[in-house]
Amino acid sequence: MLGLALGEKSLFAAEVVAGETPQLARVAEFVYPEGSTPADAEVVGKALGQFLRDNEFSARATVIGLPAKWLVVRPKEVPPADPPTVIELLRLSAEAEFTTELKDLVYDFVGDLDGQAKSVLLMAMPRKHVDAARAMCEAARLSLLGVTSSAIALGHATSRSMAPNAVVLSVGPTGGEMTGQSGSMSNSLRHVRAPDPGPPFVSEVRRALSTMGQSGPNREVILWDGAGLDVGSLGQSLGVQLRSGDLPALGINTQGSSANGESRRYAAAVALGLAGIGVSDLSVDFLDSRLAPPKEQRVPRWVVVSVIAAIVAIGAVIFAYSDMKQRQARLSDIQSKLDGMKGTLAEATAFVSKVSFAQAWHGGDPRYLACLRDITSAIPEDNQTYATSLVVREVARPVGAPVPVTAAKQYEARLLSGQLSGKTSEQRQVTIILDAMKRIRAFNNVKLGSTVGGRGGEISFSIDFDYLPPKASP
Repeated sequence: MLGLALGEKSLFAAEVVAGETPQLARVAEFVYPEGSTPADAEVVGKALGQFLRDNEFSARATVIGLPAKWLVVRPKEVPPADPPTVIELLRLSAEAEFTTELKDLVYDFVGDLDGQAKSVLLMAMPRKHVDAARAMCEAARLSLLGVTSSAIALGHATSRSMAPNAVVLSVGPTGGEMTGQSGSMSNSLRHVRAPDPGPPFVSEVRRALSTMGQSGPNREVILWDGAGLDVGSLGQSLGVQLRSGDLPALGINTQGSSANGESRRYAAAVALGLAGIGVSDLSVDFLDSRLAPPKEQRVPRWVVVSVIAAIVAIGAVIFAYSDMKQRQARLSDIQSKLDGMKGTLAEATAFVSKVSFAQAWHGGDPRYLACLRDITSAIPEDNQTYATSLVVREVARPVGAPVPVTAAKQYEARLLSGQLSGKTSEQRQVTIILDAMKRIRAFNNVKLGSTVGGRGGEISFSIDFDYLPPKASP
């Protein structure tokens, strides 16, 4: 992530790499081309892009910080209400207070909306500066993620290593910025003059501390010095505890940037980079302001919903009709193919029937031989009983019935039906044959058909049966 802190004559750039401990990869100061200012977005942007490439900056995403001198700030008390209500109140208040002073402004505020009554910092930035920052990034081929206040970003990043209610003072050769902190939130913001000459600078800072309620020997001020100030002497002149800020205190590893000009004057750019990777809070963003007016909706919502619903319904009807036509065409094509295959199907059915009939006579499944064997075993060897005829056939199935495919159906299809006719010497022998056949498990539905007496006491008989042989071994 690239943090760019804009000034009037130059900007500070810091490249931050996200990680468990963020790494400061490199820092550099870019002086605007001679005769140009940040308002000359196209010229400055092209020169900035070349400068970043020459100094081996690889990040393309950036957060830009604007100087406090361009901001108009008002503290505002908000009532205990839900966030949408508070935002609407702040929007109305901003339009009422700032419109008479500056035209074409972008508003935002510093503060958490947690439903409690509190004071927030209402801010206004001329839109031209935000538009210039966007155009500069386009010319430099950078992806702009946010536009905020450099001082607010630095105050938030510094708050992790200072007293709960302290002041963050950032000073450069052309001026300084001060934020009064309430924890991580800024509750006041001031622009101060250049540190040279010293007495006017000290007086202005002292007055600013007094208005922030931060004067006195027990108050702590964190100084980010980019102008070579004497910290001890300045602290005595201001009458406060003055402590120099250090980049590692922002929670960043600076080892990789020490050879590239590490300095406290890059603190704001580093804080902007940390805000871009989410380590620090981008509480103010003029690029995506929480106080941006809602977009005007010229067409009533119900009209939009109705039109969308109508379009969806028409589209569904068209799709259904098209799908039906396609299905009908496919059905007609399949039907024509089936009609052309009728002769082939009839021939195939006849062939399958013949093969199925012949399969029963295959040596691997000797049903008829098994039937003859079991009948032979059921007839007693008394030299008086003999068979005169034997009819064995498959159980008839309807013409055109499908050939069974499962193992159970194949087994059932092997069922035979038969009739045994014979002669014997007396009625008792017929009963013996009938009982013997019933004891053989392969015979089913064994019934006596008829018995007729003949000459010399000889008896003719017939027995009907079904025969289901054991399942053939594979």
